[in-house]
Amino acid sequence: MLNVVFLIIYLIASQVGSGVDLYTIQIIHFSILAINHLRKKTISITPQFIYYIGVTIINFGNISLISHIGSTDQIKTYSYIVPANIDTAALIWCISNTFYLIGYNLNNSRSFPSIAFDLKNPKILSGIFYVLIIQNILLIIGSGIALRQNQIGKIFDLLNSIGILFFARLWAKNDSKTYRNYALALFLLETYFSLLTSYLRFELILPTFYLFIGYFIGKRHVKYIFSYRMIPFVLIFFVFSSIFTKLQSNRSNFLNVVTNIGSSQKQKEQPEDTKKGGLLIRTSNVAQLTNVVKLTNKNGFYNGRASAPIIIALIPRAIWPDKPLIQLGNWFALEIGVASKTDFGVSNNSINMTVGGELYLDFGWIGAILGCMLLGVFISALWNATHFYASEYNLSGIIMGGYLIMLSFGTYSDLQIVVTFLSTYLIFLVIKNIVLRL
Repeated sequence: MLNVVFLIIYLIASQVGSGVDLYTIQIIHFSILAINHLRKKTISITPQFIYYIGVTIINFGNISLISHIGSTDQIKTYSYIVPANIDTAALIWCISNTFYLIGYNLNNSRSFPSIAFDLKNPKILSGIFYVLIIQNILLIIGSGIALRQNQIGKIFDLLNSIGILFFARLWAKNDSKTYRNYALALFLLETYFSLLTSYLRFELILPTFYLFIGYFIGKRHVKYIFSYRMIPFVLIFFVFSSIFTKLQSNRSNFLNVVTNIGSSQKQKEQPEDTKKGGLLIRTSNVAQLTNVVKLTNKNGFYNGRASAPIIIALIPRAIWPDKPLIQLGNWFALEIGVASKTDFGVSNNSINMTVGGELYLDFGWIGAILGCMLLGVFISALWNATHFYASEYNLSGIIMGGYLIMLSFGTYSDLQIVVTFLSTYLIFLVIKNIVLRL
C-alpha cells in the first residue's frame, strides 16, 4: 500500500516539482521501508533490503551531481549529463524502482526449485578454503585470470568473494577460531586483489561488506549491529570515503604499476573528464538516464533493438564458442557519443542504462513498468530458492543469495543481469542434483 501511495506522490510531484524533489521523495520512501524492515529483532539481510539502501545512496549521489551543475567547481565526471532531461530521468528512475518493489512483494512465497544443500564436513570445508586461497594467489600474480573466462570459472570467482561471507557466518554462529581465520585470510587476499584490479570502484569495499554482513547474519540479533563490532566497518568505510579524492588523483600512476597483472586485463581508456569526481557523485545515474531520454526524443523508442543482444546471451558458449561478448554498456556509450572504438574495434568506455532506463528506451513507460515488475518477481523467486537462512552450512544457497544481495546494492545496471542470474542459478541447480546423487 505504501508503494502505491508514493507512486501517486511521484506523479503529482513530477507536475509541480523538479527532479531533485523526486529524488528527495524517494529517499524518504525507501528510508521508511528500510526502517520498517529493521524493526525485527532478528537480522534479515535480503536483496529487497539492500535495494532500499542502494537506491537511497544513488539518489543522494544524483542530488549531489545536480547541485554541481553550473557551479564554478563543476564536477566533470558526468559532463555528458543533459540538464533539460533531469526531471523526466528522475521520474523514470523513481517509477521503475517502485514497480520493481511491487513485483518483488507480489512473490513472497513462490520460488524456483531449491538449490539449497548443506555441506557440514569440516574436511571438505577446509578443502574449499585452500582452493580459494590458491585461486586468490593465482589471480594476484596474474596466472589465474583465465579462470574467469568461462561460467564454471565465474562460479569459483563468485565463491571467492561470497566465501568470505560463508566463513564469517560460520565463525559468528559457532564462535570458531578456525572459520574466523578462514574468513579473515580470504578477506585480506580479496581486498588486495580488488585494490589491484578495481581501484576506486565499489568492488574495493565489497570484501569488507561481505565480512561484516556474514558476521552479523551469523549472530542474527540486531543488538550486535549497535555494538562495538560495527566500529571497524565504519572506520574502513570512512577512511575509504575521506581519501577517495586523493586516491583518484593518483589513479593513473597506480594503474601503470599494476598493468602487468595479466595481458587480458587491458585498462580501458577513459576520457579525461571522467577521472574527476567525489565518491558520492560516482554513485549517481542521472547522467545516463538523461541520455536515455535524449535518445528517445531524437530517435523514438527502440522497440527492442537496445535489448536484442540479450537473446544471444541465452545461447551457451559451449554450443557457440565464438559467441560475441554482450556489452550493452559499451553499445550505449557509443550510442550517446561519449565513447569511440579502439584499434581493437571495441568501445573505450562503458555506461550502464539501468534496467528501468533500458526498458524505457526500448518500450517507453509500459516497458519500464511491466518489465521492472516482472524483474522483481524474478529476483524474489530466485531468492526464495536459495533458502539463505535455513542453515549456515547451506553453501550453494549462501553463494547464490550473497550474489543477489551484492548486485542488489548496485540496483542492476541493465537487463543482461537476468541472463547472468539465470545461468548462475541453473549451474547451482545442476551442482545440487549431482551432489545429492553422490
